[in-house]
Amino acid sequence: MNDIRDVKPPLDLPDLWWLWLLALLIAAGTGIYFFLRRKKLPKASLKPQAPELSAWEKAYSQLEALRQDNLLDRGLFKEFFTRVADIARYYMENRFNIRAPHMSSEEFLLYLGKSGHLNEDQKALLKDFLNSCDMVKFAKYAPTIAEAWKNFDCARKLIDETKPNAVQGTENVDARV
Repeated sequence: MNDIRDVKPPLDLPDLWWLWLLALLIAAGTGIYFFLRRKKLPKASLKPQAPELSAWEKAYSQLEALRQDNLLDRGLFKEFFTRVADIARYYMENRFNIRAPHMSSEEFLLYLGKSGHLNEDQKALLKDFLNSCDMVKFAKYAPTIAEAWKNFDCARKLIDETKPNAVQGTENVDARV
């Protein structure tokens, strides 16, 4: 009976009360975080948001920015025609909810021919506008400054003529561009 031994006495463990307190604080903090996140408390400093500009207001401001960039004075005709075409395409996208910037000129004109968004004069104006832009952008046509400004005016006219009816009565008052 020499191999049977008595039970060992309990070990003296260090006092770990601070670990229990730390675990309790972490659990409480996590609980508060998820409670506040779920409740979504309003933020203390909300900045007032500027009202969204309409499609034609955005286009007018972009045309004015293009005018002020003086690309034609620096001989950057391709960039000028690219930007004026993009302004018109994005305007049409925002105004009529069509993916104009992602279409070729032919697809764009074909879609507008079927959609009824533009009348015949506006379709002809848009076709001439897009053709002249494409000639400069892709066929390396060298336009004159007068042709460039004529194209700019075509974009402006398209925007003017396709504004919503509620705004068309005020177009003469708006002299931004």
